[in-house]
Amino acid sequence: MSSYEESLPDAASIAAVRTAELDRLQNLTWQPGGEGRLIAVLGEPGAGKTHLLSALVRDRQWTALPATVYRCSRGDRETTMNTVRKMLRRARLSPERDREPPGVTGLSRHRRRPDRELVVIEDAHLADERTVHELAEIAEGASPPLVDVVLSLRPRQTPEALTEAVSLGAAFGRTARVELAPLSDEQMLAMTPVPAPYDLRRRSRGNPFNLRALQSLDHSARSGSDTAVAPFEFTVLTEVRDLTLNERYVLNAAAILRSRFDVELLAEVAELEALVVSAAVRGLVRRDLVRVEPVGTLFSIRDEVFGTLLRRTIDPCWATRAHQRALSLLSARGQDGTQLGFHLVSSLSRARAGELARIVDASYEIMETDVAECVSWLTPVIAEAPVSSEIGMRARLALSTAFGRIGRMTESRDLLFLVHDSGGLVDRLALAEQVACVSMVEAVLSRDAQTLGLLGEYLARPDLRRSPVWPRLVFARGFRTTMQGRIPERAEIERALGSARAGHDDLTTAGLLGLRALEATFSGEVDRALADAAAAGETLDRAPEHLVARHLESLFVVVLAYLYLGRYVDAQRQVRRGVDVARRCQRVFLLPALLVLLSESERHLGQLEQAREAANAAIIESGPDNSLRHTQAVALKSAAEVWMQPVGSGRARSLAQQALARQSPSQANVNGSASIAALTLARCAWLDGDPAHCVALLLNEGKGQDLRAIPVAYRNTAWEMLCAAGMDAGMPLDDWVRSSQEHARAVPMPHNLAYADLTRGHLHRVRGSLAEAARCYHEAADRFASAGMGIDQCYALGQEARVLGELGQAERSSRTARLAAEMAHRSGATTMLDWLARQVSGPVAAELEPESGPVEVFGRLTHREREIALLICTGMKRREIADRLTISMRTVDVHLTRIYRKTGVNSRMELALATRSKAAGHDHATRF
Repeated sequence: MSSYEESLPDAASIAAVRTAELDRLQNLTWQPGGEGRLIAVLGEPGAGKTHLLSALVRDRQWTALPATVYRCSRGDRETTMNTVRKMLRRARLSPERDREPPGVTGLSRHRRRPDRELVVIEDAHLADERTVHELAEIAEGASPPLVDVVLSLRPRQTPEALTEAVSLGAAFGRTARVELAPLSDEQMLAMTPVPAPYDLRRRSRGNPFNLRALQSLDHSARSGSDTAVAPFEFTVLTEVRDLTLNERYVLNAAAILRSRFDVELLAEVAELEALVVSAAVRGLVRRDLVRVEPVGTLFSIRDEVFGTLLRRTIDPCWATRAHQRALSLLSARGQDGTQLGFHLVSSLSRARAGELARIVDASYEIMETDVAECVSWLTPVIAEAPVSSEIGMRARLALSTAFGRIGRMTESRDLLFLVHDSGGLVDRLALAEQVACVSMVEAVLSRDAQTLGLLGEYLARPDLRRSPVWPRLVFARGFRTTMQGRIPERAEIERALGSARAGHDDLTTAGLLGLRALEATFSGEVDRALADAAAAGETLDRAPEHLVARHLESLFVVVLAYLYLGRYVDAQRQVRRGVDVARRCQRVFLLPALLVLLSESERHLGQLEQAREAANAAIIESGPDNSLRHTQAVALKSAAEVWMQPVGSGRARSLAQQALARQSPSQANVNGSASIAALTLARCAWLDGDPAHCVALLLNEGKGQDLRAIPVAYRNTAWEMLCAAGMDAGMPLDDWVRSSQEHARAVPMPHNLAYADLTRGHLHRVRGSLAEAARCYHEAADRFASAGMGIDQCYALGQEARVLGELGQAERSSRTARLAAEMAHRSGATTMLDWLARQVSGPVAAELEPESGPVEVFGRLTHREREIALLICTGMKRREIADRLTISMRTVDVHLTRIYRKTGVNSRMELALATRSKAAGHDHATRF
């Protein structure tokens, strides 16, 4: 066993992420007495079969019956089963078997010991024919073994007879089958101390070996040292060591061609006869080194990582000539630049201007699908072409664009300034476009402002005013201005918007509409802002994915506008699309910013668990080099935890304190991360019964009574919290209530008006006008319902239930609290449920009683009425429902009147609560 374990570095770390599979194997092999069974562990090469079985075998070492392990290979001179029988015989006759292992403690001595021994056969797909036949009989149950036999198999290389026997045995329960699926994203992140970037996780396709190899290759490219890659190259060489000479040449040619090649092309590159190549390919396919494409006459190398490692072991002189042959043949077949670029780069032996130009042209094509490949093509061109040449400048501008697409902003900016200073060797429109792109990425990342001066210089050029790039430059400056907390210039946005529309630049049009919506929001013109945001969203919806991927900054601005306007459902929908596009299109460096927006929208919608998961993902993706987004994500996680945490856990407070501790003085409160954390701490203090401390925290964060230091988006929330805590602490509320009302009048959006209703309700309660306070709280809950803000609805209903109880209306108080509790229960808001119970001086049921409220009459609604009621539940307006169902506004009103009469509800909020409760398990709910 020692030699076996020594050949498995980091076995425990791989097995640790396959805990479910390891637990199953342990349970299967710890069943005492009786006959043994065959257990097949199947997985792709590198999936972690050996590491998993290594962990299983090490666990057996604690028993008196350690496992016997044998690894099959093609060069075995003796049959596998004969070798295994000899090893088992020696193990049974060994005097060590009956002695207790040294160092065993009393706890280990009482551990349950299995009565059957264990045989592990590694790479059983390589076993001889006789062994395969005997294993098939065991799998089918014809000859049950006296020991447990565990096989590790590669599905594509396992003989058909054994595959069928394992499947048949598993179907009848005589055989256990453990399949190693690709690792999940969370499992792959848990594998290494430093989380692997998303791009490497994507390229590895959930394969542990591939992920570690890619990390080593990336380290090698950055450091210039091949030490980290050597073990992976050795693994590849070990796998192909017994190939014949012809098979080796054919496999090397396949690695050169990578994918979608036929036998004829392979023969030309390998310089072998077609018949020889055809026979070699059949052998390579059987060994799963080459795979058949869905189109049966085409082939590809097994996977990207295997091909990359294999190419590193090929003689470089032979490889250069092979690339040249491939280039000539593919050119004759009329292949496009994306097929030729790789061979152009790999066959460079001296500077050839014509080929360098072809590589640059091809790089722009491949940039849309594989930016990392584009960078690898352009890097040698930069080394060959001097800065003073036109091709050198074109290559550097292309590389600047590629670096910008993958978030390597320092390198992108350096190349951009170098090209700018060259003075006219490249196309001025292409250079201006790159200036705009880099500026917008800096805006999304909310860090660095080195291109602002360059952006202003290009905007001031008269020759660019009528060019198609000018609207992009205006959008970039407006975006930067907005992210710095200033209002963009309306007149300039209007002119650029007209130009973008005239040029049919839909993504820039959407971004400019989003900017105009933000400007209107800050100016208090809510109707105009809503119209612009809706138009921007419609434009985005029409745009194809590849354009959205190229201009995710426009989506980012539109989502910001939706968040400021309280259109959280629309914000969530758009930002989810942005996250999916960023992951698929290799713009993963934008994920932290997008995930932060996703967490913010989901938190406002009361989807606390989803908000927390989005914040967790943002924390992971931001990494150590993006402290700003990391801090913001931690703050948002704390905000989601406020109402979710177990009572008295202090989890939210701890996270908020972490966020404040990480806040950089140079980026204080950028995007409100400090205020989010401070609001969390204040809310925790109030919930813990210390309202005076809550008030002190808020006033300190706001730098005074007017809360000017708190971003506008969170200001009314802070005023409401000041009033709630001040009411409990016996403080005067008038100034805070006045400020909240003024803010709501300046920006009259549903959520702002709802917070203003809450502050008014607090003031009425303090003054003894309990009935008026209840009315204000009810109106606030109704407004929150219209915006889809579930947790804030719960909070407003809890305040209403408290006042109704003080008015002596116990039944209404209990009913209102139960409505709130049902919503809080669905959101997993444990702390909210505890707070609600305190408002009515007793525990609140998590579900509505069947006899109470309008839920029991939900079934009386017609199909169309139920449809409209469920759409009301989503927060849609009457006009939106009419458009959705292609009916008139009057028809919607008629249906609403009937719905109110049948259900007995008195407001839109009560209807939303009732329909949501029923819709949770209704068959039609998923349609809306």
